Amino acid sequence: MQPNTETLPIACWNTITTYHNHQTKQVNAFLKTWDLSHTTFEVLRCLKSTTCTSQKEIACLIHVTDGTISQGIKKLFAKRLIEKQRHRKVNYFHLTPAGELFLNEVLPKYERFQANQFHVLTASQQHALHQLVTQLHSTQKQEGEVR
Repeated sequence: MQPNTETLPIACWNTITTYHNHQTKQVNAFLKTWDLSHTTFEVLRCLKSTTCTSQKEIACLIHVTDGTISQGIKKLFAKRLIEKQRHRKVNYFHLTPAGELFLNEVLPKYERFQANQFHVLTASQQHALHQLVTQLHSTQKQEGEVR
């Protein structure tokens, strides 16, 4: 038996990234039914909760790069699920009526899928997990992301 040489922070990091990578694959496989990726789905969810948002604002809200968001927006625009309105030099995006209907079909199924992913945790454990990850994230933002 080999001794464990990982420090606790490294073990935490490895556990989080392994879980995240696994879940991302599962989410993408689930969303493939509707020809969506996790990113394109999050763009739709973001636009549902805001009236009209720029590409940069969407990227910031869903924590992806400008390049990633650009590809997602192109795909959603081609499917006519979103529209853009130009104001001065900025494009603002919003859901089309078809995008609203589409999201209203997919969202409840996605919510059930995610509930199933966390069913092994009690509601109290899910709340604690959410608080811990939120705390880690807000600490990173306060410290400028990198030390």
